[in-house]
Amino acid sequence: MPDQGTIHISLVATPEVDVSALGGLHGVLNSFAHMVPGSVAFQARVVVPDSFWEQAAPDDGVIYNVMGMPLPLQFRLSEVTRTDVLIIPSLYLLTPDWPADPYPDLTAWIIRMHRQGSLICSACTGAMLLAETGLLDGYEATQHWAFEALFRRHFPKVRLNIDKVLLTTGASERIVMSGASAAWHDLVLHLIGRYASPQAARAIAKYFLLSSHLDGQAPYVMFQEHRRHGDGPILAAQQWLQQHSHQPRPLERAQQASGLAARTFNRRFHKATGLSPIRYLQQLRITRAKAELEGTDDPVDEISWRVGYEDPAFFRRLFKRITGMTPKRYRRTFKLRDPGRG
Repeated sequence: MPDQGTIHISLVATPEVDVSALGGLHGVLNSFAHMVPGSVAFQARVVVPDSFWEQAAPDDGVIYNVMGMPLPLQFRLSEVTRTDVLIIPSLYLLTPDWPADPYPDLTAWIIRMHRQGSLICSACTGAMLLAETGLLDGYEATQHWAFEALFRRHFPKVRLNIDKVLLTTGASERIVMSGASAAWHDLVLHLIGRYASPQAARAIAKYFLLSSHLDGQAPYVMFQEHRRHGDGPILAAQQWLQQHSHQPRPLERAQQASGLAARTFNRRFHKATGLSPIRYLQQLRITRAKAELEGTDDPVDEISWRVGYEDPAFFRRLFKRITGMTPKRYRRTFKLRDPGRG
């Protein structure tokens, strides 16, 4: 470390950066020494790729991200030759694709910092920029669940596991990754616990009301149906199941309506959607059950029956396997509350 007792942290800001995550990390880390005196100090600084700086910097020294939010002009990549920790915050991905290696100077800089011994971190979709370095190839990784397909398509060598909210990975385990957007809470608490103490991390969590997502990302995942596959009979089956998934024997009826033999239907369904018909049906039913648990006070057994499961015990087991929570705990966590009732 350049200064004894000070941990230098570089927060990477590209045009896509989520300013809420960037500001949250910057604020918590830079206030740490004041909140927990006598411990280490974190000095977090915002670092901007030179290419972004040169294209966007006006005379008044203010640049903006893709959402129109101002970013501080603190350091260019070329000005930072060493850092203890490097964090790539979450990104706004506003297009359906990912441009290959959008910031080559950033990619090279991350690799150089890693070789020098820096701890490399990513939050949420910041994993996309980290993956461009190749440092994740062959290793387990995590990021926001909603962009799983995009990540897998562009980085097939990485073992993506969206169930994880926080993991340490890479060569010599010098890469730390957190999952979806608010999981930067988990990341910053991990860093404080690593460089200061677990007690300090708990104190900061209490002061800022930071949450650790101990149940992983599974409870938050929303089922994303793949319908742009060009298989007409399978698309018709999907549309029918969406409306009739709660009825008896829906897969048998959807297959018969498709005019396809059972084996052909199963094979084409899996190819088109990425799921077997039974897994697809389970996802539809559990998605409906989530909505019922969030929006009503109806008994779990009644919800089980309404979504298509006559055996409540089986429904409870399936619900926990898919979401990581029991129906009761899911309702307690996500139930919609009337803000007027306190």
